[in-house]
This record gives sequence, C-alpha cells and structure tokens, in this order.
Amino acid sequence: MMKKIILFFIAFILFSCSSSKPPLLSGVKYDILMRNDYGGAAFQFYEIISEKNEFEMLLNDDLIKPYVKKDDIQSCNFILVNMGEKKSEGYTLKVKKLEELPDKIVVTLKEIEPKGIIAEVVTKPCYVIKIKSKKPIEIK
Repeated sequence: MMKKIILFFIAFILFSCSSSKPPLLSGVKYDILMRNDYGGAAFQFYEIISEKNEFEMLLNDDLIKPYVKKDDIQSCNFILVNMGEKKSEGYTLKVKKLEELPDKIVVTLKEIEPKGIIAEVVTKPCYVIKIKSKKPIEIK
C-alpha cells in the first residue's frame, strides 16, 4: 500500500510539472489537481462539480483535499473524469483546448494511449481538473 502511495505522488509530481498546456482561447485557466491510475470507476464518465454540496466530496477526499480550499467553489468549477477500465498502465488525459464563450466554457479533452513497453495490468485512471471560472462547462 505504501508503495502505491509513493508511486502516486511521484506520478502526480511528474504530471503536474508538465510545461505543455494547450493554447487557451480566453483568459480562463485550469489546473489538473489529481491523477490516479487506480482510483477511478470501471466505466467512462465525467462529472462537472459546480455546486457546494457536490464540492464537499472533494474536500473529504484525502488525496484531493490538500489541493483545494473551501472557498474555491465560489470562483471555480471542477471536472471529475473517470477514463474507465484499461488493460494496461500509461493512459493519460490531456486538456486539448479550453475555450471561453459568452455563455459557457468549452473544454476539449483527449485520451492519450500509452506508447512503448507498458505493464499489462488493469487500471482505472481518473482526474480532477479545476477550471478557474464559474461559467457553465461543456465537455467535448
């Protein structure tokens, strides 16, 4: 169990230090707060978290709560993305484009398949993305 936690934090640091964010088509920014290869659901889905009662689940999650503040929900929305069950390690999610329209934010996500030699083990990757806007979100 301790090895998984250490590996998670190493992976988290590596992914959060990425310098390649997509070009923004507005002043709205985002942060990928969490990536976990084993913490997701067996099926693909996403959930937009914009209400205070929904936000409470993030504040209660031991892996996420160090990266969120109680007042974040007043100025930000969050997206919980479950990539579903995968047959190997190495699947990642990329925010390909973030577009601000007068009435909403359009987020384009892209699943990236692993390349090279990878471990064949069942994973359930999930992400939490913080969108620094309170406009409604549409996901493509």
